[in-house]
Amino acid sequence: MKPIKEKMKKMQKAPAHSKLTPKELFYQIGSVLLASFLFAVSLDVFLLPKNIVIGGVTGISTILNILFHTPVGLMILLINVPLVIVNTFFFGPKFMVKTIIGITSSSVAVDLFSFLPSLTDDILLCALFGGLCMGTALGLFFSKGYTTGGSDLISCLLKLRFPRFSNAKMLLVTDSLIVLISCLVTRSYASGLYSVVAIFVSSFFIDIVINGISRAKLALIISDRPQEISDAIQQKLDRGTTLLVAQGGYTHKDKQVVMCVVKKTQIYELKTVINSVAPDAFIIFSDAAEVRGIGFESESI
Repeated sequence: MKPIKEKMKKMQKAPAHSKLTPKELFYQIGSVLLASFLFAVSLDVFLLPKNIVIGGVTGISTILNILFHTPVGLMILLINVPLVIVNTFFFGPKFMVKTIIGITSSSVAVDLFSFLPSLTDDILLCALFGGLCMGTALGLFFSKGYTTGGSDLISCLLKLRFPRFSNAKMLLVTDSLIVLISCLVTRSYASGLYSVVAIFVSSFFIDIVINGISRAKLALIISDRPQEISDAIQQKLDRGTTLLVAQGGYTHKDKQVVMCVVKKTQIYELKTVINSVAPDAFIIFSDAAEVRGIGFESESI
């Protein structure tokens, strides 16, 4: 527990960010309002009418709505209150400011737009578009440093007790348990399957909003002919390269690794170029979520 507390204290002692400009403040407020609206649309228009539960405090509130017809937004707010208080005690009030804003705005929006009608009776479409709207909303919140509380706060507390478990595992366990409870409440395992679909789509769109749709690939090329590979890539693909200094784990010999970023449409050409110079080269490809610089600066990757 001590290492986590010390880490949080360091975060709180970190130098404060400069004040937001009017333009930045406008974007912050606009992002929060848009995210809150999409959060409300996801629940009021798609998920709640079909009793689709997506986990977290929102899922618990949905279950309470199914059982007792309680307002979902109000329950999200009330359930988060003790979580916020406990997290504030452990991590300090500065750490929780944006979380409180995110919780309040999203909760109010859910009840404020509860009059919106359901757009379709197809439960699969509700799961898909509910997940899409929810993922986009959460992605907007996260990209600006806000959260909607719930599972995030629960995982922070569980992390104090079980530091060896990652936040992702904590979220998976809590969300899975909530979805399982929803199946028992609705007496329908089919609704649980649709909940999984909504959660998957939501996670997918969270990643897209935060990182963008990857249209580039990062390549690491390990070979005994790094300079020749580098020259060939620059000449034939018109892409810059970087030579990284490395050491073989088995031979302990110094060598150079060629690093370059190419568009997805250039992957085949890159493989062809490398194969023509060094057929035995070892290549690692990974997604490059955001690339800025010459050749990429005009693209939102």
